Amino acid sequence: MTYASILPAQLTALRATGLVIAALMIGFAVVRRREMRNADVLLLLAAGLGLAIVSGTELTDRLLSALSFERGNGGRILGLAVFAIIILFLISIRALSVSARNTRQISAVLEGIASEQFRSEGYRKIFRNKIAIVIPAYNEADNIGYVLDQIPDEICGLPTAVLVVDDGSRDGTEIVAEGHGATVARHVVNRGGGAALRTGYRLMVDAEATIVVTLDADGQHLPSEMPNLVQPVLDGEVDMAHGSRVLGHAEANHCARELGIVFFNRFVSFITRTHVTDCSNGYRAVRTSVLPQLVLKQEQFHTSEFMIEAIKRGIPAKEVPVTVEARLHGHSKKPAVFRYGVGFANAIVRTWMR
Repeated sequence: MTYASILPAQLTALRATGLVIAALMIGFAVVRRREMRNADVLLLLAAGLGLAIVSGTELTDRLLSALSFERGNGGRILGLAVFAIIILFLISIRALSVSARNTRQISAVLEGIASEQFRSEGYRKIFRNKIAIVIPAYNEADNIGYVLDQIPDEICGLPTAVLVVDDGSRDGTEIVAEGHGATVARHVVNRGGGAALRTGYRLMVDAEATIVVTLDADGQHLPSEMPNLVQPVLDGEVDMAHGSRVLGHAEANHCARELGIVFFNRFVSFITRTHVTDCSNGYRAVRTSVLPQLVLKQEQFHTSEFMIEAIKRGIPAKEVPVTVEARLHGHSKKPAVFRYGVGFANAIVRTWMR
């Protein structure tokens, strides 16, 4: 192939525009190279070079011809569309990868800040050798006080201590929680209930609490039922006890959510080969020493992740009947039914496959 055969026969307006955009992309990458990641600079340079080749040579026409995308009847346009879709797909994969990495980094920073504050304030000694009650909370100022007042000072003969993980609330949840005697760890931005629980678990492992009990901040879980969850763990029967509204009692919910609970319970039971009656209940007690074995990554749809992780790692567990009531005030923080179902399914599948 000669040099002359590679160059276009004529520089059309469209080709000229492409060359100008390519030059701008390459120039931008060169000028801003110190402010960008190396991978991003290379990606931008490659995109600019590719656009320059497409706009300034006949190589693209020859490649399309070799792949049977001939001129006429939109063949060349179809070929270019196929290549564009492939390139966009690769760019999307990279964007998702970068987003996931940034999310992990943000979570690590938030957990690290909360941990350093927890240590510097000397809070670890408050929870050592006690039953730690961990409550994730986001904009629950109207409910958290009532919940905290119902938590007993002692469960099954062991003293309790309460940690509220304020997940970026803007309504004074932190102030109310402290006013009712709870220790508070805070995320400066909202990351989700799963992220708040990860922080709580990390702090309680560090503080050497004996057992960690988790429950919601909206009043749906009854603190009076904590002994039913703690006793099997304290006796050494199991290492964790999950609350189950199916075995116990629950207020009537939206029909779609009720059907979703039934479906996901059966789905989790099927993939884990373990009978599960309530995979979406966050009311549980767990021996603190087993928490480091669990890989917890979900920011929001965390209840099923916790249960599946425990089953995969062979941690002895059982389900205990509990009551789930309607929230005291305000509206649920859960997304709409369809979005919640998709997110919940995604969490189940990703947890099981990793």
